[in-house]
Amino acid sequence: MLSHLLAALSLAAAADTAVVPLNETIVTASRSTQTVLRTPAAVSVLRRGDFENNRNISLADALTGTPGVFVQSRGGAQDVRITIRGYGARGSAERSNVGNMRGIRVLTDGIPVTEPDGRTSLDLVDLGGTDRIEVVRSNASALWGNASGGVIHLRSNMNFEQPWFEYAERFGSYGYHREQGTAGFTMGSGRGTVSVLNSTFGGWRDHSESFSTVANARFMVPLDSETKLGVLLDGSSNLNRYPGPLTAAEYQANPEQARAHFVTRDERRRNRVGRFAVSLDRQTGEGQLLSTAVWAEPKVLQRSERNKWKDFTRYRVGGNVVAGHEWKLASGASTRTLVGVDEDYQDGAIRFTALSATGGHKTTTLTDDKREGSNAAGLFAQQTYHTGPWTFLAAVRFDDLWYISENNLNFKLNSTKRFSHVTPKGTISYEQAERTFYAALGGGVESPAFNEIDAPAPYDTLTSFNPFLEPMLSTTYELGSRGRIAEGWRYDAALYWIEVENDIIPYNNGGYFFTAGKTRRRGAELSVYWTPFSALTLGGTATASKNEYVEYQSDRGRFDGNDVAGLPALVFGGRAKYRCAGGVTTELSVNGNTKYFADDRNQIEVQQYGILDATVAWNHTLPRATLAVFVSGNNLLDKEYVASAFINPQISGSNPPQVFEPGLPMNFNAGVTVRFR
Repeated sequence: MLSHLLAALSLAAAADTAVVPLNETIVTASRSTQTVLRTPAAVSVLRRGDFENNRNISLADALTGTPGVFVQSRGGAQDVRITIRGYGARGSAERSNVGNMRGIRVLTDGIPVTEPDGRTSLDLVDLGGTDRIEVVRSNASALWGNASGGVIHLRSNMNFEQPWFEYAERFGSYGYHREQGTAGFTMGSGRGTVSVLNSTFGGWRDHSESFSTVANARFMVPLDSETKLGVLLDGSSNLNRYPGPLTAAEYQANPEQARAHFVTRDERRRNRVGRFAVSLDRQTGEGQLLSTAVWAEPKVLQRSERNKWKDFTRYRVGGNVVAGHEWKLASGASTRTLVGVDEDYQDGAIRFTALSATGGHKTTTLTDDKREGSNAAGLFAQQTYHTGPWTFLAAVRFDDLWYISENNLNFKLNSTKRFSHVTPKGTISYEQAERTFYAALGGGVESPAFNEIDAPAPYDTLTSFNPFLEPMLSTTYELGSRGRIAEGWRYDAALYWIEVENDIIPYNNGGYFFTAGKTRRRGAELSVYWTPFSALTLGGTATASKNEYVEYQSDRGRFDGNDVAGLPALVFGGRAKYRCAGGVTTELSVNGNTKYFADDRNQIEVQQYGILDATVAWNHTLPRATLAVFVSGNNLLDKEYVASAFINPQISGSNPPQVFEPGLPMNFNAGVTVRFR
């Protein structure tokens, strides 16, 4: 699938602020290549010009302000918590899910970043080398399996004619600097890119440094007029230190401080990850499609976490095959069949040892030695029928997820667990001029991630897996529309109602997880952009939602009617961009959210906030190069705010809960990019 996706329409790698017609913008995150206008789902497309004039340190720098998406930066570095329509809200706690996403499938150039059990660690994601980002906000489980919260697909630009080289330098407040060199090369009819970056962030809070080095390469070559071969190679090495959450009193007294035991134990994460993928795609003029991809991903992961040193040595292998055929009917209508199979397997050894009393050093005292493996297999089919302005789509998918744990110190804890589910979806859409209206009804499935199924006491002496945890199942009802409403106006609107069973809830800082019987999410998403004349663009986004527990009881009480923890009722953003003479562009933006609760009891409140940012950029064309410079200011009003919160923190007697992760104060960044051609 990789080369087919890379070969799809791309924009130029240089910043492009022009509005691209929706009927010309190709999206592939829906597992079939089609225009945004024809896609019967809530889809947002971000182009490089939308996010290149910022730090590019994490996905928060690109996705903030996207309707339906709630993005929280954790300490201002690579770690982010991303929530789409309530999915992913639990990915925040002291366990190794720090730095991981849930319920949202992430891909880069058609190859999954998301692991077989649904976790996503963003080690291999590089905004600097990304040309566009497709965000499917609708439930995508009927095509992707563990994707109730949708799909985020980052794509590189492979559509160029001449070789080029680009060097980008970023630097800013709190010791931030980032260097990246990228080259595009030609080899006959083949096209390739190679990129290397180094990023360092000293951090604003104590004990919040981060360091990252990422290298990637892409190559695509046509074997004949209908067949393409694609190759992908990625590598990453990073180190992140964590300051931990603060109590309300600590946050008010000194938000820069770190949690004391996080410093004593030097809580940190060191990841080294590689990935290699090959794809082969064939698409004929007779409407036939055959796409296949295989990948391998070795990992060495190390943690100082919860008073233990943790070593993970993992390997991952997987692949998929997708076949399709389109028929043109005599009536002028068309129908397309798409079938596919996915297979993804990860396994490896895990060793836990005690930490030294100070400094967070590994000792020789072994506390756990086990093997953990997971396998995700899926079969799906999709049928599409087009007639005039109408499109009808039906899809169904079968998922089978299998876990195994073998404990080398206590064999009676050896366990296996299996989840399987059939997920259907149907949509109807109507296209009118430059507008599309759609309605969708679909199921969703989200299995618990491997580090969420540990058994709580006293069951942890009997089995490795929580016997009470089941997959989260959902049904989504959705209405939406996108397009142009007048000259210079474009919009994207959606209404959704989601009924969830077995909603997975963290307990005691994510030490364990259990399920709420039923939850309900209702929301409205809207983005509107107006270009009154070519130099000016004004835009705004808003997501209003009501997220509540319908049936939920635990040993802490009954919470029917309470708000779901971690989800604000309103997330908003506004943007004004003016393109001056001489290649100068100015931009002013505001983003924020209303208050929300960090616990199921709705007693720990996280206050609302709004952040004002501004950017000035200058682009200049030289004889054989282009020069781009920007300066940006973030949080210009220097607001104190909580950027993220630990969900359902541990309550210990009269001790106040440790919940709040402060956001960055006013900070400034600048960048210079030179592109030679």
